Amino acid sequence: MNALLTLEEARTLLLQHAPPRRVERLELADALGLVLAEDLLAPEPLPPFPRSGMDGYAVRSQDTADATREAPVTLPLVGVIPAGHPHTDELAPGTAVAIMTGGALPEGADTVIRLEEVRVAEEGVRIFRPVLPMENVSPVGEDVAEGQVVLRAGQLIRPQEINLLAALGIADVPVFGRPRVGILSTGDELVAPGEAPGHGQIRNSNGPGVAALVRAAGGEPVVLGIARDVTDAIARALRQSGGCDLLITTGGVSVGQYDLVKEAMDVLGAEQLFWRVSIKPGTPVCAGILEGRLIIGLSGNPAAAITDFDLLVRPLLDHLLGRRRLGLREAEGILDQPVLKKAALTRFLRARACNGPDGEVHLDTGMAQRAGVLSTMCAANAYAVIPAHAEPLPTGARVKVLLQDDADVYICRPSGGTGQA
Repeated sequence: MNALLTLEEARTLLLQHAPPRRVERLELADALGLVLAEDLLAPEPLPPFPRSGMDGYAVRSQDTADATREAPVTLPLVGVIPAGHPHTDELAPGTAVAIMTGGALPEGADTVIRLEEVRVAEEGVRIFRPVLPMENVSPVGEDVAEGQVVLRAGQLIRPQEINLLAALGIADVPVFGRPRVGILSTGDELVAPGEAPGHGQIRNSNGPGVAALVRAAGGEPVVLGIARDVTDAIARALRQSGGCDLLITTGGVSVGQYDLVKEAMDVLGAEQLFWRVSIKPGTPVCAGILEGRLIIGLSGNPAAAITDFDLLVRPLLDHLLGRRRLGLREAEGILDQPVLKKAALTRFLRARACNGPDGEVHLDTGMAQRAGVLSTMCAANAYAVIPAHAEPLPTGARVKVLLQDDADVYICRPSGGTGQA
């Protein structure tokens, strides 16, 4: 199965063979950023008691019916109700009680007049207008009624959802669990980032980098270390990665003598889904199924590995996490440099997306685009998508853009680079 798949075909295969979603009950603090797996019903009303929405005075509205500016009604004060300290006695007719924002409305009172609207004299509170029932009062269940569906399955748990659930006394929630993603780096040339590389060796950047990508995408990375360029060593590392929902390898997926990931998968009896996808960078990417688990082999070139992850792994993780949008946010942008090359594969050019003075998203692609160049990934926040077999594109051409985070507007000044892609 060596024919190149389109990106859409490869994504579809991965989603079709995705592991089942896991539902977990987590404490609210641990559920931040996850998606609710079931509808939640309010166990109690919010607010649970009638409360004051203002600092002011709780009164019986009928006691203010005759109040005018010329002939104010004066009601003697009988106490103070701070938030959290309810008045235990019923408010007697013809009296008022000071109440703070959030304070429980005393029995007998049916309204609150704002502090700014009265004058306090020695004999009591002077009120200059009739106060209508329920002014400045939040009734029981005004926000949420008991038994109401407060959040639907599929809702992303953000800080505001945590605030609401905590107010209702819901301390843990059913969510789609974070996928556990095993990450295996391959290559005789690799040493750990903290080690000094010998001649011809390099530090393993893909291991920490892909782990960070997994964590940023909502998954739980499980770092499996480095496997040498020996088929049995790679196969043994893959076999010992139990407990992971899916596996990612980096390196060893091209056509060289020591590109052995596919061979190790064959030794283990994995079913191959695809090898090579018609994208650039990141063409040499493979996927297979081993004992019901997906294995995705990413390119060893750092920039290509990041691109492969963004285009193929991120949508899969979004699916497992129950998110509605799979993959990076799409938009339209304008090229600030021409694209002179015509390629047979769909190209994903590193770009800096900026909001231009014309209100359009402008794409600066004037940076090194080679698959092994990692530094320009730090300058980029988007991919400019150049379709396969497209003719050379001039400056100002409109293309699809994939944004690498959820910002809708990038406020920056295009660098005006003169490089050509």
